Amino acid sequence: MLETRRAAVEKFVHAYHRGAVDYAAALLPKDRSSKRISDVKSKEAATTIARYVYPDRGTDAAATVEFGAYYIDPQARLDVANVVRQAAWYKSQGLIDKAVDARTVVEASFVK
Repeated sequence: MLETRRAAVEKFVHAYHRGAVDYAAALLPKDRSSKRISDVKSKEAATTIARYVYPDRGTDAAATVEFGAYYIDPQARLDVANVVRQAAWYKSQGLIDKAVDARTVVEASFVK
């Protein structure tokens, strides 16, 4: 993919970074003590998402989305060391080939 469509991959990565910023701002707001809070913006984002994810659930769906929002690094940074640890675990479980080198799976030019 990188050899034949690098420009498309770069556009995707750029859009993903912008999306991570928007996601964190909308669904992961924090108060002054860095505790995650619910506010007007997070409720609005959750309501919009719930309409598509849970179209038949009604008003409780927005709360499910808001409180189920998982952490995404707002800068979309990849924790390469964690990828290496995960690959080691998958190898230990026999789920991926022992020859897989996690560092070659990650395209370093996209990692800041």
